[in-house]
Amino acid sequence: MKMKMKLKCFTIIALGLISSTFAFSQQEEKVDTLNVHEQRISLLEDNLLQVKKLKISGYMQTEWQMSQIDVNGNASKDMKVGSGANAGEKADAVANPGAYFNRFGVRRGRLKATYTDNGCTGVFYLDATEKGVVVKELYVAALDPWANILTLKGGIFNRPFGYEIEYSSSSRESPERSRIIQALFPSERDLGGMITLQAPKTSPWNVLKLDAGLIAGNAIGVDLKSQKDFIAHLNYVNSVGNIKYGIGASMYSGVVFNPTKKVYSMANNVFVAQGDSASNFNQSVTRQYFGFDGQFSIASAAGLTNLRAEYIFGKQPGTSGSSDSYNNSVIGTGDTYIRNFAGGYIQLSQDIADTKHSLTVKYDWYDPNTDVAGNNIGVAGAAGSVQTTKVDLAYSTIGFGYLYRMNTNVKFMVYYDMPVNETTSLLNKKGNDFSKTLAANLLTIRMQYKF
Repeated sequence: MKMKMKLKCFTIIALGLISSTFAFSQQEEKVDTLNVHEQRISLLEDNLLQVKKLKISGYMQTEWQMSQIDVNGNASKDMKVGSGANAGEKADAVANPGAYFNRFGVRRGRLKATYTDNGCTGVFYLDATEKGVVVKELYVAALDPWANILTLKGGIFNRPFGYEIEYSSSSRESPERSRIIQALFPSERDLGGMITLQAPKTSPWNVLKLDAGLIAGNAIGVDLKSQKDFIAHLNYVNSVGNIKYGIGASMYSGVVFNPTKKVYSMANNVFVAQGDSASNFNQSVTRQYFGFDGQFSIASAAGLTNLRAEYIFGKQPGTSGSSDSYNNSVIGTGDTYIRNFAGGYIQLSQDIADTKHSLTVKYDWYDPNTDVAGNNIGVAGAAGSVQTTKVDLAYSTIGFGYLYRMNTNVKFMVYYDMPVNETTSLLNKKGNDFSKTLAANLLTIRMQYKF
């Protein structure tokens, strides 16, 4: 009996010890699990914080365009997708003046990565279409940590001139920027460094903003010269109730390289050589622009009304065959031709009440050579002078557009351009006939997805 009692007590004690050990083990395991969960949550929070610093955005524009073919076999300058008219389409235009041809294409396929941390920003921006992949922006920017007024930026970025250059193609109501912007600022971006001065949003001085920088002047291309171009834009933006308005002034002062012994400027409707061979060879020629821009918008029962305008003038060094600025490191190999120019645009956009529909009308013009006009273009001068050509003709374009914003991501556009060229009776040869207004109307139908 005593033996049984001892065995029973031993069993009870053993079971108690095992139970206590098991319970203690479970408690220890519970504490460890809690610590692991806390560590995981902390790691997830850190990762989430890093992810919030990185923003991925972009948009895609796929479109169909239909353009007339003029008597010289050319389509509208704003037909950006596909290739030009083929031989059969040009032949059809000869038989049927003003005949149309059409193309499908991806106008823009943008992908942008922006990382922001401690007042510093890095941007990597690509454009992918069926024609290839190119870098659009690649820069770093740093905001001063003391007053939050000064921002330094370096790399490839939008040139701070006027309003339309920096107005995103995903938001613009017309398919392309104005003709003068395309001519003076191809690719819109450039390589260089820039400072921005603007007070914080809490300051009453936040309405003023100054962008100023030194750039290479070759669009998105390698830097080729020690002399940098200066560019600046000062603007004032404010709002009163349901009215918002802004005004701005811009300037561009730079140079281009002249690889020959001749530089021409205008005199008596023709180009005449200036200076001597020694002073022109391998020298720099001045490139100077001035611009003014303004914006006005008002919200009412009729919908949001937007009115924008810009005027640019100055001196542009080009070639005998083009008044456009150099692009992608191409500085030219021929003589330099200096032209005084002027141009701009005015645009009115109107939302239809509180619907998803909008209408827009835009007028833009560009005169690449304000020192000659009409039938004086192409006139012959004295020996040694050079005649003006089709490059010196002015153009104006009126466009009408309809926009439908299906949702925050998807937008549809239908836009019709009607360009009008300056005419001269002296340019009337086959393939170079500008004695009358050319047929170059353009229809664009676009679908855009933005994220």
